[in-house]
Amino acid sequence: MNHPLTMVSIIMPVKNAGKYLHECLSSIRRQTFSFWELIVVDDGSTDNTRKILEQHASDDTRIFVFQNPDSGITPALSLALDHCRGEFITRMDGDDIMPENRLELMTEAISRLSQKTVVTGRVKYFGTEPVSEGYISYQNWLNERTNLDDHWQWIYRECVIASPNWMCRTSDLREIGGFAPLSYPEDYHLVLRWFACGFSIHSLSETTLLWREHPERTSRNSELYDQNHFFRLKISHFLKHTLQEHELVLWGAGTKGRLTAAILNNHHQAFTWMDLSPEKYREGIQGTAVSHFSHIEQMTGTKLLIAVYPPEKERIKLEKYLGSLGLKMGRDFWYL
Repeated sequence: MNHPLTMVSIIMPVKNAGKYLHECLSSIRRQTFSFWELIVVDDGSTDNTRKILEQHASDDTRIFVFQNPDSGITPALSLALDHCRGEFITRMDGDDIMPENRLELMTEAISRLSQKTVVTGRVKYFGTEPVSEGYISYQNWLNERTNLDDHWQWIYRECVIASPNWMCRTSDLREIGGFAPLSYPEDYHLVLRWFACGFSIHSLSETTLLWREHPERTSRNSELYDQNHFFRLKISHFLKHTLQEHELVLWGAGTKGRLTAAILNNHHQAFTWMDLSPEKYREGIQGTAVSHFSHIEQMTGTKLLIAVYPPEKERIKLEKYLGSLGLKMGRDFWYL
């Protein structure tokens, strides 16, 4: 399916990715779908990244290299978008690998789908060292979302689409403001923006990203991607786009519950705090009383944020209990 009307723009911000870049670029150049352009923005690399990029660009006229006049991923992505000519756009990172049929699979899918659709697929972590249980757990969780096509139900739990593993129409992305201004973590903010703008997600059953795990990953080393930034972003988005005029209930008084409560207080947002064992907090927390979770049975018109994530057996019981009250996940309650 290499029709000129369906050219794909691949955007890729890179910084000091020289160790992995040749393997990444080679995987792009081996794609079974050949009508693409790669827009690479070097975000101030100090290693051999620029040399590798220029070598590949000299060998393949579909590769274009730019220097970020600013600094950071968001300005780099915005610059790349400015130069895109393709009908469709996808993102890649310089340390990852594209399965050779990714562009073909994604382009064939999105060409049949309506406007405001994001296509994604399964992911697989790899590395020179064994991948940690935490990353394997996130991989499996993302792939479960892909299997069940229930991404938006989990939007306030984690980022439901891997940042280098999506495709959408370039015009749709530009229409919602592109990458500016996005707060960090920018990949999660973009997914939240798709959600708020009414985009649909279409999942492929194939693996479309080989996601490299290594100690130098930005998400591992930058404070911009820590839990505090994630929670400030997700709670602010929830208050603006989801809560509306409903009464807010926060369920859980552990670490995530307390972090959420602090953010809500900073927003001057009233909420009712509930927990399984409120007797532990007879004097309240952060000036807010904590009541027993069963108090929700006397409430109507609520939106519930659940700041606990119990094992599967207990989680199913919890969801059945909430279901018996007429509450539906993704409409009335969300996990944090």
